[in-house]
Amino acid sequence: MSTLDQIYYNQKQRLFSLYQNNLPQSIILSGGEVELLSDIAISFSELIVKNKTDQTFEDFLNTCIDDNHINSPFVYIISKIYLEDKKRFKNQIYRDDISDVHTFFQTKDDIGQKRVCIIKTIDDLSIEASNSLLKLIEEPHKNSHFIIINHNKSKVLQTIRSRSYILNFNKVNEEIFFKNLNGNSPINKDLLNLTNGSLSLSRNIINYELHEIQSHFRELLIDRKLVKSNTALHYSNFISKKFNKDEDISIFFDYIYLLTSYEAKSMARHGKEKEVLKLLKISEIIKTYRNYFRRLNLDYTTLIVSLFYKIKNV
Repeated sequence: MSTLDQIYYNQKQRLFSLYQNNLPQSIILSGGEVELLSDIAISFSELIVKNKTDQTFEDFLNTCIDDNHINSPFVYIISKIYLEDKKRFKNQIYRDDISDVHTFFQTKDDIGQKRVCIIKTIDDLSIEASNSLLKLIEEPHKNSHFIIINHNKSKVLQTIRSRSYILNFNKVNEEIFFKNLNGNSPINKDLLNLTNGSLSLSRNIINYELHEIQSHFRELLIDRKLVKSNTALHYSNFISKKFNKDEDISIFFDYIYLLTSYEAKSMARHGKEKEVLKLLKISEIIKTYRNYFRRLNLDYTTLIVSLFYKIKNV
């Protein structure tokens, strides 16, 4: 069995059992590894819409590790919409964004053809969109199914939870974490502690080579006098080299936020209360700028300049 097969093996078994026996109309996949859950949701939806009696659990596992998923006309995926003119994603998924689901489920086709709507993620739904989704779940079309990905349980309406089958996905264990990051190198050990064992987040950090700034940024946190007039330009140039033009750089803000929070914990263990309070303030500043980038049409270079100015003056 490959290491990819081992990731959430028991949960995959449970999903396959549901497929074979009594498939619920709504299934919630709940956990922190949103990217992994998205892959599993897409793979499971492919299994559902094929609806073949000869499908085996091994077939499902193979689909889960296959990167070349087929864009089935019977699978409808809802996620936050990217606004090309503003170069950012919508703040939330609104009611209008899920209005086509009715049409999707009502479309006539072969008798018995199952259709699946994937929500990525329900945490992003506005209240109006959540209520609209609830109505769809309460009044289901024949052979219609929802696979709902959820990160924060508090973001799901209780009425939706009560009408859904909930499958929980805990953190992956250390053995699987290291195997899927190709060994327990010093970088991967740092990421285990830094991300609290998040495989998806760690993969993104590695893919964008963000660990290259780790030592330098930690030095700035410890001695903020090291923040010079050209520091922001240095980080802006780093981002331009690692990210494609107009690519979402939110992971950069996530990474330096994690570094700052980790440093604050380290200072707390050494009883440096004043420094902890300053680092916590920097954490909040970084979080604010991450939200600025996600929600507003702002150039990241401008944000970086302002961010490091504030860090220097904490």
